[in-house]
Order: sequence, then structure tokens, then C-alpha cells
Amino acid sequence: MSTNIKITRICEFCKNEFTARTTRTRYCSLGCNSKGYKSIVRQSKIKQSNKQTESAKNPELEIVRVKDFLSISQASILFGISRRTFYRIISRGELDVAKFGTRTVIRRCDIDSFFSLPLDQSVLRPTQEFPGLENCYTITQIQQKYGISSGALYMLIQRQGIVKYAVGKYNYLAKNDIDIIFNTKSHGKE
Repeated sequence: MSTNIKITRICEFCKNEFTARTTRTRYCSLGCNSKGYKSIVRQSKIKQSNKQTESAKNPELEIVRVKDFLSISQASILFGISRRTFYRIISRGELDVAKFGTRTVIRRCDIDSFFSLPLDQSVLRPTQEFPGLENCYTITQIQQKYGISSGALYMLIQRQGIVKYAVGKYNYLAKNDIDIIFNTKSHGKE
């Protein structure tokens, strides 16, 4: 069966223009067809080799990919995000976690759904405006005024959800927030 179809095509290998006799012809000659096939095989071998190299570099990554429940460290390896970033996401309440003693566990489906959905502005907490240096304490000032250790102060700040303002190399906290917390604690003791 011969055909009288003549289609102008561009060879996928040498990029030269040629006249094809079928609609499925991809190459201008047997040589280009052979070279194109070898190129495709070579690229697939390179991809496979790169994949094996990557799995040899990070053997834990292959193990983590199949797990349904991940620790913070495993999730950070899987998604290439720092552990601290995951803790920030968790502290903002954007990701559900389970605690087993001191160990934090995240469901894989929760992480996948978190990164697949666009983040709405309504989900984000409104940022408070900086009240000014005269209306703020530094961490050291709070420790000296109320006689509290740095660890206890940081736990209190985190538990109460107090906003810290970073200005230069110092962290500032609003005087109103700190005074309210320590005044209510001193009234509770009396």
C-alpha cells in the first residue's frame, strides 16, 4: 500500500525539515531514528542512575516516603523544610499533630493536604502593629523586673501567644501584654 500523502515535518533529532509520507513519522531518516532512540534510552538510564544515587545519598528518604505517620525530623527530610519551620506551622495551628510523651507525630495526609491547599489570608492571624520602643520591654528587662528565668519566660511567651517584635538584634514585647500576665499571676497568689 502506497500513499500519496506528503507532510512537511521537522525531524525530532536533527531538527531539519523533511517531507513525511505518514502522519506518525518523527525522524527524517533511519540514522536519525536510530540516534533518537539511543538518546531516549540514554536519558532514561541517566534518570535511573540519578534516582539510585539520590536514594543512596538519602536512604532514609525512601523509608519515609511510605510511612503514614511522620516525626518532625522525617517530615523535614521528606519536604526539604527545616524542623523549625514545621514547629512554626504547628504553633500557628495550621497543622494538626499528636503528642506521644515528648514525641510529636504528624499524619502524612495532613501534611500533603496542607501543602496542596492555597493559604488563605483569613487563616493567617492578623499581625499586630509595633507599639514603639517606649511601650515595649526587652527580654532582659522582663527578667530583671519580674525575677524570672529565661526558660520560664520563653515558655510563658509561647503558652500565652505573646507577639515578639524583632528590632535590630533585640526582641521586644509589648508592656501591656507582660504587665497583664504578671499582675494576674501575682493577684492569683494572694
